Amino acid sequence: MLFLVELDHVRSGAPLSPQAARTFIEEVIFPTISRAEELVDEGKIVCGGPVAGRVALRLMIEAESVGEVDEFVKVCRRPLAETRVTPLISFGERRRHVQKLLESVRARA
Repeated sequence: MLFLVELDHVRSGAPLSPQAARTFIEEVIFPTISRAEELVDEGKIVCGGPVAGRVALRLMIEAESVGEVDEFVKVCRRPLAETRVTPLISFGERRRHVQKLLESVRARA
């Protein structure tokens, strides 16, 4: 099953000091990029990546369950990040659902 995972860094409002910015880059951003690259190599991240111009990620994750995605988010989640996970279905599955709906509508007409 595919899941869209969206991670957005929540800004505190005040700009980071040079030391805090360096720490954030070294201890959050670089490790997150490294872990994401590992997950791409493992086939867990199907596509996606960092959002241009923002501290955010958009990823398509292949997983067997919501629990597996939850574990992934715990590993990859940045501190102070807003996270959204959206389960997706295939186009074929959607076609089957709509076909059943159409059949139901035809039967009532």
